[in-house]
Amino acid sequence: MVKRKLLLLGGSEAQLISIKRAKELGYYTVLCDFLPDNPGQYVADSFYLVSTTDKDAVLEVAKKEHIDGIVAYSSDPAAPTAAYVANALGLHGMNYDIVCHFCEKHLFREFLLNNKFCVPNSVEVKIPYSIELIDCSNLRFPMIVKPTDSSGSKGVTVIYEEKDLADALKYAEEYSRNKTLIIEEFIVRDHPYVIEAEIFVLEGKVVSWGLINSIRDDKSNPLLPSAYSYPLDISEERKMIIKNEISRLVAATGNNTSGAFNIEMIIDSYNRLFFLDAGPRNGGNMLPEFISMISGKDIVGATLQVAMGDVDNIDVELDGESGGYWGLGVLHSDKKGKFNGISYSQKAKHSLIRENIQKNIGQEVCVFERCNNLVGLNFLKFNTKLDMDNVMCNMYESMRVELL
Repeated sequence: MVKRKLLLLGGSEAQLISIKRAKELGYYTVLCDFLPDNPGQYVADSFYLVSTTDKDAVLEVAKKEHIDGIVAYSSDPAAPTAAYVANALGLHGMNYDIVCHFCEKHLFREFLLNNKFCVPNSVEVKIPYSIELIDCSNLRFPMIVKPTDSSGSKGVTVIYEEKDLADALKYAEEYSRNKTLIIEEFIVRDHPYVIEAEIFVLEGKVVSWGLINSIRDDKSNPLLPSAYSYPLDISEERKMIIKNEISRLVAATGNNTSGAFNIEMIIDSYNRLFFLDAGPRNGGNMLPEFISMISGKDIVGATLQVAMGDVDNIDVELDGESGGYWGLGVLHSDKKGKFNGISYSQKAKHSLIRENIQKNIGQEVCVFERCNNLVGLNFLKFNTKLDMDNVMCNMYESMRVELL
């Protein structure tokens, strides 16, 4: 029997689960990645050393291999490529133009405005620019400066004074591929944690509400998740706002939309919800596996099946309330050094159900300034909310990265 072929964009350590799960589902796996040392190439059935952001090169691979589906698993930069190829070959996938609007921040702001969502005031900056001609007079401090096509907080700076704008723009420029930056008002949230949604949609309806607390660390980088906890710790009134606005956002992409979305948002003191980012793909930091543990369902498998058009009997339902108390720790350090293991508190050690350390003893550890500076990821299950909060909100004490 000839196996149907699935093209996967990206073969990093975190993306291995998608390749392995695809093979378990009986698909022939084709992989594209521009890194010659990616671990996925040793798992996939076929490998091409091709950048996942080179749409036309990936399309040529897809045609050569006669693929039946394509997935950009947990990859924001590759999501437009997956849609481009799927649209070109008549495969299952979202509309390319809509995906581009989600994956480039200035286009996303335009999409939100057109669909009557709350959007902070902003100024778009094209590279090359003259800083003297940039008019921010209608914006209030603090402001956030960022590339419009980066992920994981790369190139992002919060500034509080005009004198810091030049350096922030220069830093953002380093991570911009599309030569477009954005300066916008920094909205202050009126709740302890950033709201993260790792959701799954079938035919335009959200069926898995992976609503979680995205806990930040002011010691290293407050723009990055340092831990996650479930269930979402927010009022019932605000949960309704969240679900209604997410449902509206999904509906704006089309009635036939199916697949994973990763969304970050905040609510201000006026109960206005602001979408920070929304990716039409699975989230990073093993969030699909985290939600799968909570729900007892297979989010990874469902992502692959949707791309292949195998949507019958997919069951990934989660109401966002049931499932118990869970934590996902992003192991990190606020200092440089060499890795010397993890020290666990008694409660963290007792609650740990899966450890995913990505460093060997003696390897370099960087300050947690970007998402790829993590040391590993830990999955924990708790008996009470108090235990969950004590462990997940105190990462430096509960799961401390030891340095030589």
